[in-house]
Amino acid sequence: MEKCFAIGENCLTLQWASSATTLTDSTNLNQPRDLYVDQNNVVYVLDSGYGRVRRIWPNSTVERTFINAVTGPVFNQSSYILGIQGDTNGNLYILDVNLGRVVKWSTTNMNGTVVVGGYGKGYGANQLNAPCGMFLDPNTMFIWIADTYNHRIVRWESPTTGIIVGGSNGSNADQFNYPFGLFVDTKDANTLYVADTYNHRIQQWLSGAKNGTTVAGQTGVAGSSLSVLYYPISVIGDGNKNLYILCFSTSSIVKWQVGATVGSLIVGTLTAGSSSNQLYSPYNFKFGPDYSIYVPDFKNNRTQKFSALCSNATSTTIITTRLTTASSTIRTIVSSSTTRLSSSTSIPSSSATTTSAQIPSAAADHNLQWLLMIVPSIIAVMNNYLI
Repeated sequence: MEKCFAIGENCLTLQWASSATTLTDSTNLNQPRDLYVDQNNVVYVLDSGYGRVRRIWPNSTVERTFINAVTGPVFNQSSYILGIQGDTNGNLYILDVNLGRVVKWSTTNMNGTVVVGGYGKGYGANQLNAPCGMFLDPNTMFIWIADTYNHRIVRWESPTTGIIVGGSNGSNADQFNYPFGLFVDTKDANTLYVADTYNHRIQQWLSGAKNGTTVAGQTGVAGSSLSVLYYPISVIGDGNKNLYILCFSTSSIVKWQVGATVGSLIVGTLTAGSSSNQLYSPYNFKFGPDYSIYVPDFKNNRTQKFSALCSNATSTTIITTRLTTASSTIRTIVSSSTTRLSSSTSIPSSSATTTSAQIPSAAADHNLQWLLMIVPSIIAVMNNYLI
C-alpha cells in the first residue's frame, strides 16, 4: 500500500542511480500501467494490454501469468485494468476503468470480490466514470478513487456506495480537470493530494475542506521547466511534506516540497526515450520497501527499477550536486535533518509554456539555472561513500 514513510536516523541521505535495471521487458509485457511491490520485494505488474498480472520474484523470476482475467463483466473478469494496490494480508486490489470498479483478489485461492463500484457508468454516488487512480488506506481499508471523467474524488467505505470528497470539472480551487492520481497522508489527518492532471497542478485538500490549495505546479501552465508540471499523473507523499510527482509528458519523476515554487528531478531526463535513464509515457510508479523506485514503463513495455542507496553524510545546509562514479551517476540531496526521501540533478534549459496538448484518454490509451552549492567536505564524504 502507498503510505507515508521515513528513512530513519541512520539514513540522512537517499540517492537513486540514474540508470535503471530492467526487471521484465516486452517479451513479457504489453502496456504495463501500474504495479505493486509488497514487503518482500515481490513485484506485481499490471500487464494491462493482456488483462493480466505478472509476478516478479526478488530473484527476477517472472511468472508468465499470475492473474489472468478474461474479458467480461463478472467478478473474475475484466475490461481494461489500470490500477493495482495490495494489503498486508496478500490481497490485491485491481481497478478496472471500463467497468468502473475495484476487484479484490485473494492471492491464495484466486477468488475475486467486487469491493468498489460495478453499478454502471454514471455520476451517482455508487457509480464511477472511467476511474484512473486508486489509494488504499492501510488503516481503515477505505478505498479512495480518482473518478477521472467525473472530475472528482470519491471515498468508498463499503462496496455499495461512495462518499464524494470533492470536485467538479474546471480549474477553480474546488474543481479538477481529469484527475488521474491521488495520495492520502494518513499520518496527517487524511490530507489529500490530487494529481489534477489536465490543470497541470497538485492540489492539497485538508480533511473536511470544500476546496483545495495548489502546492505544486501552476494552474493551466505546462512545460519541462522544473517550476511547472506537465500532465502530472501520479503522486506519492512522505512525512516531511515532500511530494514525488510523475509527469506523463516529460516521462520523469520530480520531488517537490509542499508549497515550493520549483521541484528537483530524480528519475528520467525530461524527455521520453528508451535508454536505461529514460522512461516513455509512464502512468504510475511505486516505492519498494528499500525505497527503490519501480516504474511500469508503459510505451517501452518494460518494468524499471531505480535502485536506492543510503548515506550517513550530514550537513547544516542543503547541497545539490551531481556525483559521477566509474559505474553510474547518482542523484542526491544532503539535508541537515533526518530526511525521508530526497534527490536532485541538473537538467537542460527549458521554458514553461501554456499548452493544450493532451495525454491519451483513459479508456483508449492514452529548464532555471542550477545553484550549485559545493561544500568540499560533503563531496569528500559522499565520494568516499560511493567508492
